[in-house]
Amino acid sequence: MSTLISHLRSLDRKERFAILREALGFDPKTPCLDDRFRQKLGRCIGVQVPERVFLAMDHHLDWIRLALHLTEDEQVQTERTFKNPGFKGFNENQEDIDLLVAFEGNGTDQGKTHLVLIEAKAYLPWANKQLKSKAKRLCGIFGDDGARHDAARPHFVLMTESRSKKIDKDTWPNWMTNGGNICWLEYSLPVRTEVTRCTDGGRPSKTGSHLRLDPVPRHAS
Repeated sequence: MSTLISHLRSLDRKERFAILREALGFDPKTPCLDDRFRQKLGRCIGVQVPERVFLAMDHHLDWIRLALHLTEDEQVQTERTFKNPGFKGFNENQEDIDLLVAFEGNGTDQGKTHLVLIEAKAYLPWANKQLKSKAKRLCGIFGDDGARHDAARPHFVLMTESRSKKIDKDTWPNWMTNGGNICWLEYSLPVRTEVTRCTDGGRPSKTGSHLRLDPVPRHAS
């Protein structure tokens, strides 16, 4: 297990995922990925993904940035309190990545840890404002080419049922678009029901006296 993965794990304090791990009964240190998902993800990023990886949900971008710093600064690793290494706005917001998959590289990537950053949408549309904000933060962490840290090789993936044509990636760093192309990971979603408060004629209204049930679209636009 790489030092970077150790730091990512130590900083992960998301109770929702801790509860999910307990409920599903899988090994929190080396959860086993579903074969179908693992193969799809590997084709998506162009790297063979091992069966056992590090997983985290809603992992803060600040935690990723700090884990990289702790991995690279041997002096800091032995100290409990240390000077902020220039992390502007650290802990000022909880901007995160939906699913983080990390595993050790091999071959030409020997000594590096692959960090697969997955942003997912199910029944809501993508928001360019949110994606641009994360792209700016990720560029600050990994640089435009993604090679700022010797310990890591980042990958960015959008996971959805249907690919959106409205995403503006012009301001994204090069590594996030993998040479100009977004890495899409498609998955199937069951149809769900949306409840809307409305008038007796079915018109949406915050003070309406009725409720309307509508099937939720099967894809994010």
